[in-house]
Amino acid sequence: MSIKSISLEATSEVFSAHSGQKILNDLWKSLKLDNKFKFCLPRKKRNKGLTQINKFKALVFSFAVGNDCLADIDTLNRDKLFRELIGGTASSSCMGDFLRKFDKRHIERLQEALVEATLELRLAMFPEDKKFVLTMDSTPHEHYAKKMEGLAWNYKDMWCLDSQNAYDQYGLSYLFDLRPGNTFSGNDSELWVHEIFKKVQKTSLDLWFRADSAYSKHVMLRALAIKNVKFVIALKNDIGSYVRRKNKNLLTWKKTKLRFFDSEECEVAMALYPIKQLGTLRVVFIRAPKKDTQLNLLEDIDDGYDYYSLVTNVSAFEMNEVQIIDFYRQRSTAENYVREQKYGFDFLNFPCQKLKANKAFGLAGTIAHNLTRTLSFMMEQKVKTIKNKRGSRQKVVQLGYYAKKVRSELINIAGKVTCSARKAKVRINNSNWEVLRKIMEKIKNLQQRYVPYKTLSELFENRIEGTTS
Repeated sequence: MSIKSISLEATSEVFSAHSGQKILNDLWKSLKLDNKFKFCLPRKKRNKGLTQINKFKALVFSFAVGNDCLADIDTLNRDKLFRELIGGTASSSCMGDFLRKFDKRHIERLQEALVEATLELRLAMFPEDKKFVLTMDSTPHEHYAKKMEGLAWNYKDMWCLDSQNAYDQYGLSYLFDLRPGNTFSGNDSELWVHEIFKKVQKTSLDLWFRADSAYSKHVMLRALAIKNVKFVIALKNDIGSYVRRKNKNLLTWKKTKLRFFDSEECEVAMALYPIKQLGTLRVVFIRAPKKDTQLNLLEDIDDGYDYYSLVTNVSAFEMNEVQIIDFYRQRSTAENYVREQKYGFDFLNFPCQKLKANKAFGLAGTIAHNLTRTLSFMMEQKVKTIKNKRGSRQKVVQLGYYAKKVRSELINIAGKVTCSARKAKVRINNSNWEVLRKIMEKIKNLQQRYVPYKTLSELFENRIEGTTS
């Protein structure tokens, strides 16, 4: 039957465009995030209106539903379900004042709580995976303002702020440090490595780290060694060239099927790199012939090849050269997570003039990223058929989705909101209900596996003292 015309009619019934906020709220409660973050927030001067933790929760939920800026909270306030979940309304001007109250100590506490909450979440979601792989990277956030604090020209001639991020292999974020745009990528990275691994050490996880050449500095390598972390880090070109010259007569180049520099004629080799106070580290090289260049045996061997160098403290008995390179290449997934936060949560721009306020804004968005990432693991995962290294096809299960799919399938769902006897109910259609029901069951199972960070610390101390098995 063809429809000739469509008419609009008014109704007194109340609807929500974001019914999936219900499962977000269930996840928030299961992880006890109220208790985790309420002690990190600025104090409230007057005992009226929304509490500070509810303002922070409103900001996180605003990110989760896909809002781009503080002004979008005014639109979200019209949503009955949102008002019920945060206990009132929070205007954009109120949220701006709230963010500007954050000082340095509040930011530090919030960052510490982020690491603890993410670690609790990781252990509850993947209790059987004993390998913890942290990938650190930085990215610029270009702006066009003139008076925003921290804006500066970076090495790419971009007027911007800069952020440092750290993700595990599942895309959960443990760090968001917003800083002036002219800050070097690896600045203070050793301090963040200490803060993150200090907390992760309180578990039985095997610790791994990978990063690009901006992090290949001795103080960083020393910090990782102190924390007993196995690392694979790219070396800067000049250092890699120095190690190759020192080991020129000892290098044994072997052909590999790895592709590098868009070439199928790659070779790998290994050398030793002694560093004072660190001992002898291992350097893995991969090279490919330069395009449109004829090799001359009388010239320096470096002239005919493109090289890439990786420094690691992993022994050759544990991982060979090809495995080291494969492990490092997986670092590119962190760049996808950085891109996800920039475009999926609009970290391209920040709303406040003060740098500390923008840091708090970014940390709220990072928490929203972790929540939506968690929900993505609870969705039905696609099964794909891909080619493996040997050329044969194999089936793999996709692990998680990006925020756009989570919002369209779980969060931004229309529903009817009714309130009676001090209870709110959300009615949605049967197909959406079946999906959300399965997610809510998985959140209950997650809650049963949840272990507070304080308990993890006590177990770790007991294990060190030998009082428990």
